Amino acid sequence: MLKTRNLFICGMDIWTDNSKRLVQNTKVDGVMKIYQFLALFLGIFILGLVLNISGCGGSNLNNPVSDTDVVEDDVEEAGELNVAVTVTKEVVGPGEQVELTASVNGVRGTSVVLNWLNITGHGTLSAANDNPVTWTAPDTLGEVNTRVEVLQLVVTVISEVVSVGASGIQTDTQIFSDTTEILLKVTRE
Repeated sequence: MLKTRNLFICGMDIWTDNSKRLVQNTKVDGVMKIYQFLALFLGIFILGLVLNISGCGGSNLNNPVSDTDVVEDDVEEAGELNVAVTVTKEVVGPGEQVELTASVNGVRGTSVVLNWLNITGHGTLSAANDNPVTWTAPDTLGEVNTRVEVLQLVVTVISEVVSVGASGIQTDTQIFSDTTEILLKVTRE
């Protein structure tokens, strides 16, 4: 009986030692998980920092920035949009073609959209958004000897300016629009 009791006590001692090891292993696993999380977090943080410095807002050959760069505070505010249309002929016969070329200046634009419109609906435009375009006069004038055709050019310019200053990155977006009418005369010869 004594042997059984000692065995039982020894078994308890073994069980107690195993539970202590289990608790210690659990604590070690928890600490290891914390270290793994911190290492992963630190790695992601350093990667993000390197990518930020090398890419966004940093200086590179395509976007050189230095401490000596001067940032303009009044960047081309509300400039005049100047639109001119060059026409190869203003007086044409039935079925003849006229080339129209637009020139836009006065503002810096990151996007320039041309929209040619045939207001009177006579004749045809080769395209609505190209530059230059060709307008073909109608083949017949009907009973009249002369017809005035009205074309319009609507120009929309979007100007986006990004500047870097001591206060950070500033963006300024302006939209300019201008409509120009072109009168063409179609006559019989």
